[in-house]
Amino acid sequence: MDALRYWLAQELQQRGWSHAELARRSGISRPFISQVLSGDAKPSVNFCRKVAAALDESPDKLLRLAGILPPAGPATPEDDATLQELVELARNLPPEQRKEALRYIRYLYQDKA
Repeated sequence: MDALRYWLAQELQQRGWSHAELARRSGISRPFISQVLSGDAKPSVNFCRKVAAALDESPDKLLRLAGILPPAGPATPEDDATLQELVELARNLPPEQRKEALRYIRYLYQDKA
């Protein structure tokens, strides 16, 4: 949970967002966001999903930071070659292009569902 609090505080600072702005974009009350960030409240699955959507991040990322899901392991040689190549290519992209690639992969993933 501390990992989520730290990451979320940094993310809000980088974006120049207040707790009120995150509340407006996520549909979560400002007091609850403040409670989570101060460590007085525990983030739920619903909280993580709504905040992830507001920040255009993967819900799994926030769920892992909150300790709700176990950490994801890195791609290993046992993974298929396509996954290995995706990971390697993503590592070499500038941050803004990584985000664009992620949005496209999410689009493809949602389209199959």
